[in-house]
Amino acid sequence: MKSVNKDLDDDILLQLLVDVKADDTKAIGKLCDHFLPKVYRFIYYRVKKIEDAEDLTSEVCLRVLQSIQEQKGSFHAWIYRIASNMITDHYRRRAVRSTVKSIGDSIEEIDDHSNTAIELLEQQELRQNLSQLTEEQQQVIVLKFIEGYKTDEIADVIGKSTVAVRAIQFRALTTMRTMFNEEGQRRNEGKN
Repeated sequence: MKSVNKDLDDDILLQLLVDVKADDTKAIGKLCDHFLPKVYRFIYYRVKKIEDAEDLTSEVCLRVLQSIQEQKGSFHAWIYRIASNMITDHYRRRAVRSTVKSIGDSIEEIDDHSNTAIELLEQQELRQNLSQLTEEQQQVIVLKFIEGYKTDEIADVIGKSTVAVRAIQFRALTTMRTMFNEEGQRRNEGKN
């Protein structure tokens, strides 16, 4: 998976936030342009439908804009906490956990870099396996390997120590490795 330019320079981000809090529409647009694709990917890998990911991303944007005046501390941690809470609310509202759609129904592009059938199948397989992890494990894996954040940044986002984040990441990767091995074995048995 390709990683995107993950962060604005701290000084630029701080100035952008000052401008956004002063209702500068250009600054609001720049902030949204930078963070919405990241928030979308974060949500996309944790929900089952593209439409849900789009809706939740819009809701996150609205919530951010409504409460930007009260934002304190790390903006990254703040925005991902909002997104994480929206995902939790989404599942509570629908009382749904993991259900896997057929490949034909759910293969869709998530960005300009992911347009081959193999990449789309791999994304779906990754999403299926991510759905088997705990909420914390999903957050850590998406932030680390899809968004490219460092362990200390992830610790700030999820409110855990770096040691705890490493432990969560280790457990998640161990679980996913087991799932991928089992899937590989099933495929090989199907060929014989």
